[in-house]
Amino acid sequence: MIKEDDHPMPLSVVKTNAIAAHPHEDDGLGSIRARRNLLAGYWAGSLIGFAGDDLGRYARDLHAVDHVVAGDGDVIARLSRDLATAGHKFTKADIEAALRRFHAQALKDTGCTE
Repeated sequence: MIKEDDHPMPLSVVKTNAIAAHPHEDDGLGSIRARRNLLAGYWAGSLIGFAGDDLGRYARDLHAVDHVVAGDGDVIARLSRDLATAGHKFTKADIEAALRRFHAQALKDTGCTE
């Protein structure tokens, strides 16, 4: 289960980094999904121990993974593997819940609704 103390980087910092990483993205679902993936990447990357450029690179790499197969399976598998390798125990349901939170945040960030 994800606990609040499992989020070492404040969401405001994660949001700022994610927005700065892809300011050229078009509005719409593609942008929402990209932003969601970047938020997830900054969250997971900070838990893994990345910082600075390495953290940004990890977030962008996670977003690139999303283009491998349709759906969220590739992103969930990558997050599961990377977090487990770093010693964190998150279930698939935990990661899916985190992605839903980041999706909702991405919608708020862009002013979009589904």
